[in-house]
Amino acid sequence: MNLRRRQPHDSLYMLLDTMCNAFGGIILLAVLVVLLTNREKIQNAVADSTQTLQRRLALAQTNLQQSLQLTASLHNQANGDRWKSQVSLLATRQQLEAELKRIRELAAENARQIDANAGSDPAERMKKLDAEINENAVKELAAQNKIDASNEEKKHVADELAAAEKQMAAVKKLSERELRLPKEYDTDRQVVYAIVLYNRIYLCRNVDMSRNEIDIKWTDKDGVAFADPRKNRGLDPVANAAQLRAYFAAQAQKSVYVDFVTMADSFPAFIAVKQLAAEAKLPYGWIPWRIEQDGALSFSDVGTVPRPQ
Repeated sequence: MNLRRRQPHDSLYMLLDTMCNAFGGIILLAVLVVLLTNREKIQNAVADSTQTLQRRLALAQTNLQQSLQLTASLHNQANGDRWKSQVSLLATRQQLEAELKRIRELAAENARQIDANAGSDPAERMKKLDAEINENAVKELAAQNKIDASNEEKKHVADELAAAEKQMAAVKKLSERELRLPKEYDTDRQVVYAIVLYNRIYLCRNVDMSRNEIDIKWTDKDGVAFADPRKNRGLDPVANAAQLRAYFAAQAQKSVYVDFVTMADSFPAFIAVKQLAAEAKLPYGWIPWRIEQDGALSFSDVGTVPRPQ
């Protein structure tokens, strides 16, 4: 039979073998010494680091105190009159330097122009100056011509404006009509009413003092006579001026006067008809009437009778 080979021992047996002999003991002691030495170094390093941080912290606090003291000192110095005056003087100095620089540049430019003029021919320069003078004279003449033309136009416009104002004043004077203020007076005359509506004249009474049933629709109710003028009837104060004059002349012979009940839309007709009454020397009065506010036209024995003017 063949012999089987034994498997080699693992490393644990080798470690045990080493520890059991004298050489292994020496190695073990050496390892322990190295471990203890490293631990002591670590502790010393930790202690050194703490002391270093404390020293750095103390140094930083000292630097901070010094910085604060220095800041306060600089602040006090900056607020002092001496430093303020120095700052003002420094700003003035900068302005003067800038002004001096500008003056130097201007002087240099003038020097260059003088050098350029000195190097040029005087005759050519004289020609150039003469041309510039002539050109400026032409421009000045053109500007003066424009000013003269503007003045002439202004004068012409002013004349036109004055003429237009004069014409407007003449037109306004023609459109205006002098009127006197009405002055009422007591009278024992009997009143005759005329309604001014639709720019026409509706006479409430005929010449014989009877009701005008043709131009006005009458409605009697409870002793009150309501008048409703018929549209497109009545008399036009311009077209029927002769008929109105005859009516007013006939009424002027009697002891009556006429009152015009005038609506807001027929005031021009009232102006025309009252002149006809005045020409006939018939006393008249007028009553402004608004149907929306004053109501329908009604006549009765009880009420207010306007006096003639």
